[in-house]
Amino acid sequence: MIRLSRTLSSGWFAAVGATALISVLMPAEAAHAVQLTCGQTVTTGVVLDADLLNCPGDGLVVGSGGITIDLNGHIVDGVGLGIGIRNDGFGDVTITNSSSTPAPVQEFDHGVNLTAGTADNIVEELTIQNNEFSGIELNGANNNRVRDNLIDRQAQRGVAITGGSSENVIVDNTITTNQGEGVFVQNSVNNRLEGNQITGSGDTGLVLEGSSGNTLLTNTVGNSSDGAIVLQLGSNDNLVQGNAFAQNADAGLTVSDSTGNRILSNALQGSGDSGIVLQSSHGSTVTGNDVSGNPGGIELSYSDNNLIRSNIANDTTGDGISLSHSLNNVLELNQANRNSSRGIYIDGEAASGAGNQLIRNTANANLGDGIHVAKATHTIQGNTARDNDSWGIFADLGNIDGGSNVAGNNAESAQCTGVVCIP
Repeated sequence: MIRLSRTLSSGWFAAVGATALISVLMPAEAAHAVQLTCGQTVTTGVVLDADLLNCPGDGLVVGSGGITIDLNGHIVDGVGLGIGIRNDGFGDVTITNSSSTPAPVQEFDHGVNLTAGTADNIVEELTIQNNEFSGIELNGANNNRVRDNLIDRQAQRGVAITGGSSENVIVDNTITTNQGEGVFVQNSVNNRLEGNQITGSGDTGLVLEGSSGNTLLTNTVGNSSDGAIVLQLGSNDNLVQGNAFAQNADAGLTVSDSTGNRILSNALQGSGDSGIVLQSSHGSTVTGNDVSGNPGGIELSYSDNNLIRSNIANDTTGDGISLSHSLNNVLELNQANRNSSRGIYIDGEAASGAGNQLIRNTANANLGDGIHVAKATHTIQGNTARDNDSWGIFADLGNIDGGSNVAGNNAESAQCTGVVCIP
């Protein structure tokens, strides 16, 4: 037996013929065909010659490592039970479609399921649709590649990564119109989700729950019925970078009860709530993001020791950046301009040495104050606040004037209170 490559020669297909069988990939002189049946355990490389229809349970079951299952443009179809293609622990298996004709895996509980111990598999070029629980589920599976698939119209999740799955790469898939989450990652670490188009989810577009060390890179998440991306319940030390979010019904990115995440250079527009929300989340880096055009820009509550730097929080219908009951955060070099309320708003009293630091931010042309610090003891240094419809900078008694604050042409003639501003 030899393994099937992704690109098969035209001679191979000519030799196979158009029979209602699967072809077993053997050395050329020994190739032969066997009858195709639902639930078949596949132990050699195969190329499908016909559709597999109305399977009462599983469609195909992987029974050996080091093989390729090529759907060759044919349907694997169930009746709402079982698994379309199941692998219970065999390594180095490729599940692919070498034909230009789509190869749907449909109407099962799960379209493709890789369970505990399954490693080094490739799942690619499939159309996985109309399944009950998930299009593709990785449960305790490690170091697999899921790429270039269309995963749409599941009754629940598009892709589920659960049970301690790690080192998997989910790349360049179109994950659309699934009624639950587009991608759901639970209790799994060090996975990489890159370049996926996740749209039209009936729930959140992408969720990490209790999952750490994952990388979310250059995904597009749009038109979800809830938020775009959620990191929650101890999802720590993840990287969320270069993603684009638009027209989601809730916040663009919500981080709750999680620490040490890096949120870098994302574009989050058109959300139903704030662009980025941190709730009881600490020690994260939020830099270089554009959260303009949302109901709020960046919002922190009960979140400490975060770095909020060089973000653009303009043209929101609320506050550009707001902190509530959050301590020891650094807000530096952010833009918070032309917002319908305040540019930057800080609420919540801090003990001496535990206040937030507002350094070299720009808060211009807002309909409320440029910068409003409602409680003490926070440091306000080197900020610019011009052309606001109320105060340039309003700081309650007890805050620390770090100097070099600039204000001009604000509606309040004194320009600033609680700190000294230069024109």
